[in-house]
Amino acid sequence: MALKKWTFSVDPEDAELRLDQILAKHTDLSRRSAREALKLGGVQVDRKRVKVAGKLVKPGTEIRVAFDPDLPPVPTTPIPVVFEDAWLLAVDKPAGLATQGTWATDRHDLLALLKTQRPDLKLFLHHRLDQGTSGLLVLAKDPKANKGLAAAFAERDLEKLYLVRISAPLEACTVEAPIGRLRGADPGRFGTLGDLIEPKSARTDFRPATAEETADLVPGHWIVARIHTGRTHQIRVHLVHLGHAVLGDTLYGGAPSDRLWLHAWRLGLKHPVTGEDLRLEAPPLRFRS
Repeated sequence: MALKKWTFSVDPEDAELRLDQILAKHTDLSRRSAREALKLGGVQVDRKRVKVAGKLVKPGTEIRVAFDPDLPPVPTTPIPVVFEDAWLLAVDKPAGLATQGTWATDRHDLLALLKTQRPDLKLFLHHRLDQGTSGLLVLAKDPKANKGLAAAFAERDLEKLYLVRISAPLEACTVEAPIGRLRGADPGRFGTLGDLIEPKSARTDFRPATAEETADLVPGHWIVARIHTGRTHQIRVHLVHLGHAVLGDTLYGGAPSDRLWLHAWRLGLKHPVTGEDLRLEAPPLRFRS
């Protein structure tokens, strides 16, 4: 069963109803399912997530509801830590896990899982990985590091390398092509051509991976991608631009596979507090032969 979404405004006659009652009235959810949607974080009141079933809502208030009856149990798998000090936490995000909350849930994502594993920390996020992409994510642990990390990503003062498997060889090249959301695309997609919504500049360098870099990986056509900008689906879209979709990326016409063969591999940056040169790496364990 697919994700269901509703958007509506509260009627004047609903003013005395509990929020779960309002949801049941304006959607096809039962009150039990409405409470489950609230619990998972799938209800927004004036664009803010609300989880209180008994909340009273003023007439005219906009409510958004998203409910996915096929969500798996809330994950509990420990997230591997790649690097940690007093200011930063770098982790290896598993494939299939959203970086942060989706429309339907704020419990099935990396940040939610890290909060359960490290309740002592307040973490600040400045970059994201697609749900199907595995690999390296760096988060700040305190306001000072947060400010420096935000500046590094805003000014692109870092090096981000990805390992990618494609279906045919690709020579070294650079793609500089603006990326924007494709108007009317369902499911939502991005592109470099066509009717694009707010296209933004994007640059990606590609080169074949070396034999040393892929020595223990599943045999295939491996490339290394370096992104100089951070657009949504950037590597995936720029490879489509070249006619070489990521293996397993069926959203963009890639050959079917049991996974998306895209991994955030290495990240180089200056430490936002100490100024030390950091070279972080998340080994592509799930791609090994």
